[in-house]
Amino acid sequence: MASTSKVSETVCPNCKTDEYVFWGEERGFSTVRCSECRLLYVNPRPNPELIHEAVKTGAHSAEADGLVVTARHAPGKVEFYRRHLGAIFQDVWRAGKPVSWVDVGAGYGEVIEAVSSIAPAGSYVEGLEPMRPKANAARARGLNIVEDYLQPNHPKADIISVVNVFSHIPEFDEFLSLVRSVLKPNGQLFIETGNLADMERRSDFPGELGLPDHLVFAGEPQLRQFLDRGGFDVVKIRKVKTDGFIPFIKNVVKRLIGRPVVLRMPYTSAYRSLLIRAQLRQ
Repeated sequence: MASTSKVSETVCPNCKTDEYVFWGEERGFSTVRCSECRLLYVNPRPNPELIHEAVKTGAHSAEADGLVVTARHAPGKVEFYRRHLGAIFQDVWRAGKPVSWVDVGAGYGEVIEAVSSIAPAGSYVEGLEPMRPKANAARARGLNIVEDYLQPNHPKADIISVVNVFSHIPEFDEFLSLVRSVLKPNGQLFIETGNLADMERRSDFPGELGLPDHLVFAGEPQLRQFLDRGGFDVVKIRKVKTDGFIPFIKNVVKRLIGRPVVLRMPYTSAYRSLLIRAQLRQ
């Protein structure tokens, strides 16, 4: 278990209930399920200063076995987002009007690349990435990436995307309030995250939890609750399978090198990546 001086107990980030049951464990950290809304979250979790340090550097302390999450640019993701964002926001692209798009937690810029290739002429596409190694690598490839978090004084945007960032945000209600303040009237929000809270058992998820880099895991019901409370109406949801043969092989390799991975046969998991388009409620 992580040192108590560097972690703290927390209530459910969704419904604020303090009743929970154990769900899974990784690197000495526990994921628990809220007894009320069924959200999954790390409890106790690293203190804010440790979370901030890991976000900026991509490296966790010895408390998390020195976990490093800098990863690398993935060209295959560019085509994935070009295809899915092209379909999910088809009406926006067909309208032909320039849009301002801000990708929060832009990583190596795959979403920025995809959106830039399909957005109408004159659009402004920007990424925000607080992790220095990722921001530097993206800028070196000529992408418009700023090393920063989303700030309240950011210029107003038509669309904000939050791709595989939800699980890193300790208090998503506060984050949605910030997003709402930056969006233009009728602004759009795109979220991608997994439906891990829809999994009844840890063994139902074929992969690594990534604790304590990941702090919160939702399913579709909890995400709808967050969005409704935050003033957003869900427009579209796509559910994408992620447990194909190639991910299975990658998990086998991770297991062989000692990573805390749960293996399942390909195409047998109910785990899905949720791609959600929501609109700011007026």
